Amino acid sequence: MRVFALGRRADYQDGRYLVSVRYPGQWHNLQDFVQPDDPDVVAVYSQYGPDPWNLYDFVCRNIDYRRDVGEFWQTPSETLASKRGDCEDTSLLLCSLLQNAHVALGSYQGYGHAWVVYGGQILESTYTSARPVPDPQDYDGLVAFNNCEVIESYPGALAEIFELGRDEVTKLNLMARALEAIA
Repeated sequence: MRVFALGRRADYQDGRYLVSVRYPGQWHNLQDFVQPDDPDVVAVYSQYGPDPWNLYDFVCRNIDYRRDVGEFWQTPSETLASKRGDCEDTSLLLCSLLQNAHVALGSYQGYGHAWVVYGGQILESTYTSARPVPDPQDYDGLVAFNNCEVIESYPGALAEIFELGRDEVTKLNLMARALEAIA
């Protein structure tokens, strides 16, 4: 395997999008984080699916938002077991539960963020309950992926994701203000 530059978090090699988002020096195929066949995911789907809104609401109500120290992506079963995760973790779980959905990586008002796109709608998996996103214009997706495909807005977009700001408190406050504006 090729040695990657120190600090680099994403690369494209041999037809695969690779990310280093768990332990230093470990590289994972991006698509492997969406796991619809995982037994824990299948169990939740069996109880709450196939209605996408029920699955969305399950993730919002049952997984507490916790920001990462650094950047560590959990698998969907790890997120279910711990009942907590950040935006990537909850989005990976929700995408694993839904069919024909994508995890979107990009920015929310300039801050690095992840969400799910399903049927052309943004599903914000860090909310405390399922609801429409009041400000879809503030979401700028650079990469969309699931277990079958990866779509970059332009070559190198995945690598740029990891260069975006990570101020979780400011990002969550901006989301809260957007929700208050429609209440």
